[in-house]
Amino acid sequence: MGLEIPLIILGISTGILSGFFGIGGGTVSVPILLYMGFGIKEAIGISAMQMLFSSFAAYLIHRKKQTYSAKITKYFGFGGIVGAIIGAFLVKLLNESILEWLFLSLVAFTLIKLFISNPEPAKEEITSKPLYFGVGSGVGVFSGMLGVGGSILITPITVGFMGFPLKKAAAVGLFFVMFTASASFITLSWLGLVDYRSGLFMTLGSLVGIWIGIWIAHHTKSTRYKQILVLFYVFIFVITAKKLIIG
Repeated sequence: MGLEIPLIILGISTGILSGFFGIGGGTVSVPILLYMGFGIKEAIGISAMQMLFSSFAAYLIHRKKQTYSAKITKYFGFGGIVGAIIGAFLVKLLNESILEWLFLSLVAFTLIKLFISNPEPAKEEITSKPLYFGVGSGVGVFSGMLGVGGSILITPITVGFMGFPLKKAAAVGLFFVMFTASASFITLSWLGLVDYRSGLFMTLGSLVGIWIGIWIAHHTKSTRYKQILVLFYVFIFVITAKKLIIG
C-alpha cells in the first residue's frame, strides 16, 4: 500500500513520453521502479504490462486519426518478433561489449540521417511488406540482444531511408512496440514475474498519458517536433556512450 498514486503518476509521465516520442517507455520507467523499491524482474514485468496496453491504446488513437495503415505496417511487428527470438539466441554467441558498441554505432548513424532528413520528405514513401519485415527483423535482433525498445531505431530508419513523414514514423515505432511488448508480457507472465496489481495502476496512468502525448505531438509543428526528437535521440546516445566508456 502507498505506491498506488506514485505508480499512476509514473504511468502518466511514461505515457506522455511514449505518445510524443513514439517509444515504449521502459528505458524511463524501469530505473524509476527500481528506485521505488521494486526488484529488477518486477520492474521489467510491470513495464512490459504498461507498454503492452499503452501501445495498444496508441494504436487505437492513431487508427482513428488515420496516422498510418496497420494493414501493411504490421509486418514491421511480425519481423520484430522473429528478430527478437534470433537476438535472444545470439546473446550467448556474441560478446556483450561488441553488441553494445554495434548498437551505439547504429544509433549514431541513424541519428545523423534523422538530423539531415526533412520532417516531411519529398521522396515517395517506400511500401514493401518484405522490406518492412526485414527492417523489423533487424531491429528485433537488437531488441532481443540488448533489451532495448525497437522504436528507438524504427523511427530514424523509416524517416532517413524509407521516406516516412516524421510523425508517422514515430507512431509506427510505438506500433512496433505493441508486438515486442506482447511477446515480453506473455513470457514474463508465464514465468510468474508480473506484479499485476502494480502494473494495473501504472497502466491506468499511462492510458491517460499516452493520449496527452499523442495530442501534443499532433499539435506540434513538424519542424519543432523534429528538433525535440533529435535532442531526445542525442540524449539517448550520450547516456549509452557514457555507460560504455565510463561504466
